[in-house]
Amino acid sequence: MLRRKFFLAFFLVTLILFCGLSLIGWVYTSQRHQAQILLQNEIQSVIDQRIDLQTQETTSDLFGEDDLVSILLLGLDARAGSDVAHCDVIQFIELNRKNDRVRITAIPRGTFALLPEAGHVPSDYYVSNACAIGGLEYGMTQIEQILGKQTDYVVMVGFSKALGIFRLLQLPTTETLQWLRARHAYAIGEPQRAHNHSTFLKQLLTQDTISQFTALEYILYKLVDTDLTFSQAQELSRVVVAMELSKYPERVELSMKPEYLVQEVAYDPEMLTTFLESPFNPPEGASKEEIQQEIIDIITMNLHDPILVERMFEQQLWWQLEDASMRESMHFTLLETYLSQKKEEEERQTLLADYIIEMEALGETNWAERGRALLTLTF
Repeated sequence: MLRRKFFLAFFLVTLILFCGLSLIGWVYTSQRHQAQILLQNEIQSVIDQRIDLQTQETTSDLFGEDDLVSILLLGLDARAGSDVAHCDVIQFIELNRKNDRVRITAIPRGTFALLPEAGHVPSDYYVSNACAIGGLEYGMTQIEQILGKQTDYVVMVGFSKALGIFRLLQLPTTETLQWLRARHAYAIGEPQRAHNHSTFLKQLLTQDTISQFTALEYILYKLVDTDLTFSQAQELSRVVVAMELSKYPERVELSMKPEYLVQEVAYDPEMLTTFLESPFNPPEGASKEEIQQEIIDIITMNLHDPILVERMFEQQLWWQLEDASMRESMHFTLLETYLSQKKEEEERQTLLADYIIEMEALGETNWAERGRALLTLTF
């Protein structure tokens, strides 16, 4: 009888201990699960706040009383990691909201311009050099003197970011860049190339798919350097779409300062290969494979240099890589390295939120999750 009572007591104690431990385990698991939910909510809050910040900016009327606004578009040609840039592309865009008109004025990069200080040879005095030698502010002043007009806003895009824009717009990236850079195929050379830049912009503005890229507005905005806020850029986009330029391409007028007699060469994505294989457009420099490896080497061999890492990240050097997998791998590698240099938690969270937003918009869910994992570590 005593033995039966002993076993019964032992059974009850064991049962109580088991239930207690299970309850503790359940409570711990539940609390951990709740903590994970709270953390994920906090992460999502950072991302949502980043999106809201861009869409809630107050915007005064860009066009003012005259319904006109002007934008100076500069394509900057700088070597990877360099902070010295030539104004390789100069396009002055004027939008007339009242008349639904757009005027694009090209300035060839070889146009004469004064340079600061002394010691320059005669062949140095051109407007592209004004940006590189005198700085962008000085170069813009020279450009405005050539135009005889002042610009309201400026949009600058570097070499790597231009490739990123072409990729997002689903254009043949390398071939488009080669077409835009080509000048040997034309007897007049540089002025024709400058006019081709205007032709390219006109085609982008007048294609009937322009409204389809509104979902990528924020990513495209992050690919340029501008004094326009995101809300202002969105407003310009809405105005251009409302102009219905695909139905009325004649509303886009092209001109040049100074004037040159140029051809009308249409940008045709389907005929780029034929054009680029023309004997009048000889290939320049290294092969595509050599260039790709050089970009990878530049990134991987300079990750120890904080200054170069910052420049490569800000230039978004990864966009120059053709292979999508390698491109995103180098993007993430640079992001991780750049984040390690940042001491401010808020700045790291902002960088990661922008990265996650971009990856999700591009459908790169795996990279977005890796970004979220990094964001988790900042809390």
